[in-house]
Amino acid sequence: MPLHCKAENIPNRQVVRSGEQGEGSMVVKRAYGSECSLMHAVRAPGYHTTPHAHAAEQINHVLQGEIWFFVENDGFHCKAGDFHRVPSNKIHWAWNRSNADAIVVEAHSPALVAGPQSEGSIGLFSDDEAAVAKAPCQNNFVRFNWQSVERKIFGA
Repeated sequence: MPLHCKAENIPNRQVVRSGEQGEGSMVVKRAYGSECSLMHAVRAPGYHTTPHAHAAEQINHVLQGEIWFFVENDGFHCKAGDFHRVPSNKIHWAWNRSNADAIVVEAHSPALVAGPQSEGSIGLFSDDEAAVAKAPCQNNFVRFNWQSVERKIFGA
């Protein structure tokens, strides 16, 4: 695998959530190296994950639109150009409350490519490297009263 991959060669992964993992859909492209991963996600209006945590620290950069990111008991309204951080192992979720797509780039370290996140992910490794992430992690959906956090922010 090369250190470079053209955008057209990275598969679009359609993620549709319904039920315990949230509601709505997004289209994801993800690449990774030995220490981190980078995900480009187009989240449709109404996209809402449920609380989850992972060992990776996560930094979000909103490229287009707007989206709410929640970290435990706090909500952050992020718009195009904004950056947002989710510390390692903190419960978090996202909600696109707008009427337009939200395009977000997420960096994760260690790489968020274990379990379902590995599907469609492209490794960027030179021929002399082991083509694996050193400590890959995955989303772990958890019980958390997210509704009360959203009520606190948006009202009943």
